[in-house]
Amino acid sequence: MLRYIKLKFHQIARATKRSVFLNKHFPRFKDPVYWVGDRKSFARAGFIGAFCMMLPVPFQMVLGSIFAYYLRANIPLATALAWITNPLTMWPIWYGGYVFGTWVLGSPDLFDQFGDIPLGSSQWFNEVFPHIWQAFFLGNIILGIMIGTVFYLLISHFHLIQWIHRLMKNDNSGGNASR
Repeated sequence: MLRYIKLKFHQIARATKRSVFLNKHFPRFKDPVYWVGDRKSFARAGFIGAFCMMLPVPFQMVLGSIFAYYLRANIPLATALAWITNPLTMWPIWYGGYVFGTWVLGSPDLFDQFGDIPLGSSQWFNEVFPHIWQAFFLGNIILGIMIGTVFYLLISHFHLIQWIHRLMKNDNSGGNASR
């Protein structure tokens, strides 16, 4: 099964790299930094993907891929992280961003006040959304920046975390062996 997944991944990557549209509009698309990358490229992709994950807009994966291209980040990682908000997870994630936004703005949570209006309906967008949009967008953008920063720092300093872990492991094993 793992062999099949690797084969499909390589087939998709080859087809993507050969795309006439992508090569015409994105001339540096074949640069290895976008696909293989280095620590900086992965760290940038971590920030971009986590930030795009929190944006309450459609097509976050496409947006993450475009940001990754222009900021020279690893495209697959940025796209995969943006995919965390999918149709099953986007409502609780974005609601959390809205609640955080109400806390930042010091405004009341009005979301439940309109409980009889179906969520996502045209009536909801006409009557509820005008009251909550500021907290909704501000909270999600701030959380996107915060989560993206955490991802960036963790990925860019992962080698230090591994080094500390190895150092602690050697200290623990060395101390036990001498007793």
